[in-house]
Amino acid sequence: MRKRFSGKKLLFSISLPLLVGCLLYCVTLGRAFYNMKCHEDMFSGFAHEAAARHQVDPALVKAIIWKESRWMPDAVGKYGEIGLMQLTPAAVKDWSRLQKQEMPKRSEVFQPELNIEIGTWYLSWTLSQWRDYKSAEILQIAAYNAGHGRVSKLWRPEDPEQELELEQISFPGTRDYIKRVLARKHHYSQSSYDYPEK
Repeated sequence: MRKRFSGKKLLFSISLPLLVGCLLYCVTLGRAFYNMKCHEDMFSGFAHEAAARHQVDPALVKAIIWKESRWMPDAVGKYGEIGLMQLTPAAVKDWSRLQKQEMPKRSEVFQPELNIEIGTWYLSWTLSQWRDYKSAEILQIAAYNAGHGRVSKLWRPEDPEQELELEQISFPGTRDYIKRVLARKHHYSQSSYDYPEK
């Protein structure tokens, strides 16, 4: 004769694995948040220094890092982007050529200080392309995500005084990227900390 589970035993046998699963999920999520916060604290100084050198808002640099890698220096994107600022090989080549720097090895681009330096330089370079535009910041962030050429071709207003609305960005992924970066930039602007000079 087969034993039948009572209601309480059945409930316990279902609830226990669910409870253990939820607990493991919470621990994993907590660890990920802790790692992100530790890395953010470790690397924020590099972001502030590079932002000052390249005249870029440090809150924007930190927001891009947060969106691109959640402050994980060993992050690798699905298209080969690497490091904190998810640099593409093309962006690194542009930096090397325009800054007259030796082309770094791939492993060197993972180093937080160099990665942030190149990414911040790229942000500065994109801003220089849009400086006269009323929507310079939106164009700058769009270019970081979708590429300068694509932004110039698809979304550059004919009149620099013309406001570019987010709804005019035809790629939903880029539109969402801009919204998230701007929201995070606002967060970092509200909780700014002045990092001392070396």
